[in-house]
Amino acid sequence: MEKLVNMWDYCVPESVLDERGPVNVEAWIRERGLSWRLIDTGGPTTSVADAAERLGVEPGVIVKTLVLIDGEKTYAVIVPGPARLDLGKLARVVGGKPRMARPREVLERTGYRVGGVPPVALPEDVVLVVDKAVLGLERVYGGGGRDGVLLEFSPAELVRETGCLVADVSSR
Repeated sequence: MEKLVNMWDYCVPESVLDERGPVNVEAWIRERGLSWRLIDTGGPTTSVADAAERLGVEPGVIVKTLVLIDGEKTYAVIVPGPARLDLGKLARVVGGKPRMARPREVLERTGYRVGGVPPVALPEDVVLVVDKAVLGLERVYGGGGRDGVLLEFSPAELVRETGCLVADVSSR
């Protein structure tokens, strides 16, 4: 029997989550008329190295969506692939002491599994934070809704469309 996952106020089979993710992202893009695209790489893209290899690009154009929690607050933080999130810097930006979410918490809070969390089509209560280093890039690739699917997008358009926080939250 397939495992059910409690998603907010209802239960869905885990397999549905993997298929629904890219559909939600595609709908979000279409609603805004953006020229972003989803790329099915045909294999795992859980790590920056995997994603870069599958696309044939440098790791510097891959971004990570890291999910953190602080009590009831949830943050999705976009940082350059080769960089590390600086928890101290993030804490100063958002207040409190956010911590990295465990894989099950990522799924429960965002509706996406680790390795596929996109920077868009997230629940309304998730606060999006973009590291300012990402804005120096014209196009980047990040989670597309499930592992193996990447979203090619413009960081500047992401900021414009979401009104997210932009701050220095990474270190090299």
